[in-house]
Amino acid sequence: MAEPFTYHDDGGEELEPAEREVVCRYYLEAGPKHTEFVTQFLGPSECRKFDVLWEESDMTEEVAVAVAWLPRGQLEGFELWQALALAFWNIKKEGEYWDNHDCVEVIDREDTLIPAEAFRAVLTAVWAPESQEDN
Repeated sequence: MAEPFTYHDDGGEELEPAEREVVCRYYLEAGPKHTEFVTQFLGPSECRKFDVLWEESDMTEEVAVAVAWLPRGQLEGFELWQALALAFWNIKKEGEYWDNHDCVEVIDREDTLIPAEAFRAVLTAVWAPESQEDN
């Protein structure tokens, strides 16, 4: 499997969403007095070449932004979401130097594809406890 591309890579600006499903919703504390409401979606690009993790937020004025993507057909369902979510949050940690995931409050809703526990598990995998990172 190819490594997912992320918004830190070139090429995401030309991706447009086709149909998509709500994966999760969360609040992101992005600084003093700056809480962002975010919705993530999973679905193909309009060109049908990529499976994409999209994000909309009040910061993007509810315009879908491609945050991670893979060539279509490499993974499906939960495995696709997990690979894209790990790539996205690792870029947040390594590329944007986020210290931890305490700034993320997952909204647990039945109308999302991914349970809140799975979303939190990805965050925990990216920001492993100190004892795990040392091993």
